[in-house]
Amino acid sequence: MNAEKKKFKLREYLPIGCMIIFLITLAAAIVEIVSRNNMALADAINDGSGRIIRFILAKATSWIPFSFAETIIICSPVIIGILVYLMLKAGKRSLKALIRVAAVILSIVAVVYSTFVFGYGTGYYGKKIDQKLNMKRADLTAEELYDTAMLLLDGAIAELDNINFPEGTCSKMPYSYTEFNRELNKAWDKVCEKYPGVFQHFYSNTKPVLLSEPWSYTQIAGVYSFFTGEANVNVNYPDFIIATSAAHEMSHQRGVGREDEANFVSFLVCINSDDAYLRYSGYLDMYREVRDKLKGTDKELYNDLVSHVPDEIIGELNDFAVKFAKYAKKENVVAKVSDKINDTYITIHGQEAGSKSYGLVVDLLCAYMLYGDGAAK
Repeated sequence: MNAEKKKFKLREYLPIGCMIIFLITLAAAIVEIVSRNNMALADAINDGSGRIIRFILAKATSWIPFSFAETIIICSPVIIGILVYLMLKAGKRSLKALIRVAAVILSIVAVVYSTFVFGYGTGYYGKKIDQKLNMKRADLTAEELYDTAMLLLDGAIAELDNINFPEGTCSKMPYSYTEFNRELNKAWDKVCEKYPGVFQHFYSNTKPVLLSEPWSYTQIAGVYSFFTGEANVNVNYPDFIIATSAAHEMSHQRGVGREDEANFVSFLVCINSDDAYLRYSGYLDMYREVRDKLKGTDKELYNDLVSHVPDEIIGELNDFAVKFAKYAKKENVVAKVSDKINDTYITIHGQEAGSKSYGLVVDLLCAYMLYGDGAAK
């Protein structure tokens, strides 16, 4: 035969860079599967490559005054359009060109997934926060819920003289968002000093979301973007919720995966701050969590609890409820879809309670306030 068949060469269809990325992604998938049942591996990844990746991404984007992740989402229709155009253009040239372009696009998705696993995802399966802080988590009685709620309420009341209520209802931060970030980082300093080796420590800035008002229909107060390293905050919420949400997302940014644990760490950060507004926010937001749990447990104790709430806090919480009533309507399809997605995501990553995991923080709060470090205050 004069003409030999041309040998098939994989690298002509699949760029070497893509091959490497796909191999790393395969390793990431194996790590995630094994980590679900191997706490030691989960912690090793979260405290090893996770610390490095989270730090690099946070530092790379922290200087940007807006949310880079939000910008990507807003521009996603254009980005998708460009990618489709490139694939169609490549398809007109040859099948080989189409496969190469598709491989590059798929490798981008693979990088995002690998970043999730090696940078953040195994944090869902590692040692729990109560074990790290030597707290005992147990079933709670109505009396324990009541006592915890009273302590949290007392903590918020103790700060009232230093809190500004310019409209007689909602409290206001006494500083700009930039200064707010500075205070949060100072609070993190104190928590990391108090619990050495437990939390990753570095400075970063949370990001106010530009489309916070429409985002409020999802009833989500914040999101950690693992692929950009940003702690994104919905600034349409009342200031005291903004404060705790920012600390919550910074907890994720530092490797705390489980939602109840991120809520609890947010509380620790706020109440250990030298700033009165952060302390007030931490106590008040978690008071709401325990109060709501008590309401469904013992109506008599609940009624006694709320009878101790001062007018300023009653006004704050009522104003919050009134202003956000439109986002909480039963016919809010956006919220239902958002909750379903969030619930599925959380459940897939080892939290059986799904989106209800946020409320499990009550167990941690009671353990801390009644029998842990908070009991000594």
